[in-house]
Amino acid sequence: MRGYRYIVFLIAAFVLAGCQREPEVQLPIRECAPLPAGGRASASVCVLDGKAYVFAGRDKNGKYLNDLWQYDPETDNWTDLGTTPLNPRVKCVCTAYEGALYLGLGFGVGGVYNKNSYLCDWWRWEPGTNTWTRLAEYESQRTISPVPYICGERIYTIYGTDGCFSRDITYYDIPSDSWHTEPEDWHRAKSVFGGVGASVQGRCFFGLGNNTFNLSQWFEVSLPTDTWTQRHSLPGKGRALCACCGTDRYIYIFGGRYFAGELTGGEVFADYHRYDPQKDSWERCGLMPGGRAENQIAFTIHGKVYFGLGENENGKALNTLYCIEE
Repeated sequence: MRGYRYIVFLIAAFVLAGCQREPEVQLPIRECAPLPAGGRASASVCVLDGKAYVFAGRDKNGKYLNDLWQYDPETDNWTDLGTTPLNPRVKCVCTAYEGALYLGLGFGVGGVYNKNSYLCDWWRWEPGTNTWTRLAEYESQRTISPVPYICGERIYTIYGTDGCFSRDITYYDIPSDSWHTEPEDWHRAKSVFGGVGASVQGRCFFGLGNNTFNLSQWFEVSLPTDTWTQRHSLPGKGRALCACCGTDRYIYIFGGRYFAGELTGGEVFADYHRYDPQKDSWERCGLMPGGRAENQIAFTIHGKVYFGLGENENGKALNTLYCIEE
């Protein structure tokens, strides 16, 4: 009888442990000026000199775009910087380094079976002179949704895909204007589509995504040495196509999709979370005011986190933008 009670106790303990909820913290959110151009999903964003730059994406009618917008948080205003020399695209890269924007890659018009849809062009834009320079071509067609990181004089783009799952690591060497692909290594995180990542105080993190199943994996990555250290996974369901950004303390993820066998199936999330690298722990921060969304943007300026755009569970493109003050 004593043995039976001990077994029941163990079962109850496991059940209670599985029911423990992720810690929650409620953060103040305010609505910012919406993007004047209307709804936009699958755009890319980066920050330079205290302003955000939003590039490309697709509009409410599904039209692919190649324009560039600037958001100034001091005035809460958007400025239309016009069309760019790049072809229209979605899920591309936009990042900043020493006063210039680096843009390119992504997926263009033509369909998944058209190799020309996987865009390999790479550009530098200098805002002071409005100078566009075409740079070295990317080395493969795995150009959809690569996650960029700045490490020294390199721009790393990791886990870009060509419609299939990938664990590629490629970097652009800025001084030599050249791309280099790291050898395949199976000790990395699982190959995925739609993973996300960001940096906090020089520490790089990457995870989530979909690999037949929805993943909640989370890793710290030393890119120069290609060293991967598994950290605590995101509690609850795995997800892909989230927005992600880092501050001086946390990494935030917003929304995303739980796939259910088909590209349009499953569930779109309305919640957002933050990860504390110092504690290796996650907190649920509540629900986004705009409701369920995927393919959004997120960025940080002067310690404030901004998120928005994207599309809701019905595929409606959104133009709303919100701000969190830590």
